[in-house]
Amino acid sequence: MESSFKINCYRHKLLGNKLCIIEVTSNKIIITNISDLPNKRNELDINYNLFIDFKVKNKQLQAIGLITNKHHWYYADNENLINLKQILGARVVFKGVNTLYNPLQQIGQGTFSNVYLLQSKTKSYEYYACKCLDKAQVDEQIGRQGLFEEVKAMVSLKHQNIAELLEVFEGDVSYYMVMQYYDLEFIDILNDLNDEDIHIIFKQLVTAVNFMHEKGYMHRDLKPENIMFSDSIYQLKLIDFGLTTKDSGRSKCGTPGYIAPEILNFDTKINEYNEKCDIFSLGVIFYKMLTQNDLFNGSNHDEILENNAKCITNFDLLNGNPKISKQAINLLKLMLQIDPTLRIDSNSILKHEYFGVQEITLNNTINSANSLSRKHSSVIKILSPLQKKNFIFNSPFSFHDDECIEKEASMQPIPIMVMKGGSVHDITKYKNSGKNRKLSKDTTKKYQTTDFDDIIADIKQNNNYRPPKPNQLQEMYNE
Repeated sequence: MESSFKINCYRHKLLGNKLCIIEVTSNKIIITNISDLPNKRNELDINYNLFIDFKVKNKQLQAIGLITNKHHWYYADNENLINLKQILGARVVFKGVNTLYNPLQQIGQGTFSNVYLLQSKTKSYEYYACKCLDKAQVDEQIGRQGLFEEVKAMVSLKHQNIAELLEVFEGDVSYYMVMQYYDLEFIDILNDLNDEDIHIIFKQLVTAVNFMHEKGYMHRDLKPENIMFSDSIYQLKLIDFGLTTKDSGRSKCGTPGYIAPEILNFDTKINEYNEKCDIFSLGVIFYKMLTQNDLFNGSNHDEILENNAKCITNFDLLNGNPKISKQAINLLKLMLQIDPTLRIDSNSILKHEYFGVQEITLNNTINSANSLSRKHSSVIKILSPLQKKNFIFNSPFSFHDDECIEKEASMQPIPIMVMKGGSVHDITKYKNSGKNRKLSKDTTKKYQTTDFDDIIADIKQNNNYRPPKPNQLQEMYNE
């Protein structure tokens, strides 16, 4: 059993430090005590029942804690501990999310989760996204095992066009999934795309889906909201693997307007569907990219779902449009076949004549470079001064989590920076008011802190809320 990583460390003992070696293999952590003879050796399986935490001092990692039947701390230098943390990554469960990260603001919201922007406590200029899930909701819907099926999928799906899951934390009332932070959203640039942009973006998207299918996975929730970019359209990232499965599809799930008809119309007791459901969703996305319109319209959720199930496709916006090539229309029709057995597969899409046209070189400048490319440095320059100046970005994570109780006694609500009409004055009004809002039992049943509940309440009052972009934060800060 060959080790892939090895560090020297020590444990504090009353009679002196004990020298140890920590080795990491493909599936085990091996701790060898070299101070005693004979050397004592302890092996821990790398899985999601292994809990690990860290000590941080002066913005540097000081020790790693391995939690088994006892809690043992192993001290080593910062660089080795950082490398060890990266190697273990999302293959184990970490404790103490607030030990390593400062939450800055909410940047997204789902049915059972919220997404926060995090700043590293050990690397001040590194930012991450954190998907925070309520444990009670997870246990009720899919269970801990179901959640870690999603984690396993993300860990196994390492690809340049798939968002990387870095770490998973578990607290008393919440799970936290830490990922790379991407600040350029597909839905923000849909109306600014030219033919070359569409070609560049769609090929990356199909490449990511094809990789998933080759690994045996279905995404089952492909839609524009689950497509992000790292700095530019040349670095597409597919996100949100909450519905991803490796089994044959037997459950009805997805987002109305993007669901394959075989999912909506089949009998779950006798039928099943396969990865071709993702191809239909790709077709709906491709249609929107080409026309800037939704394929299945409706004034409400039910109407969209009904039209999606009927699967009546109208190609009037495509036929006769000189800006849309015949190859694109042909490919679209192959993806939107109602019968999944007649529908093109992901590998064949990449070989289609639409992608056979001359490839656009990646160093070309796109039309709207300013709006299609943003740098994380703008977030660094803005949020950090705001945090230092106003002292208002305190942790949104639960009081009930053991790792979060320290220095959390006087928490202030996290402000919502609204896209329109937002200002530093609006952001700081909570801090200066000196008032703590009382919350009803109904409001607090899902999340256990005032920070989560204040944010959720504010968003419900403003249905048009969208997380601010770096350039908007710049304007707010300058103001």
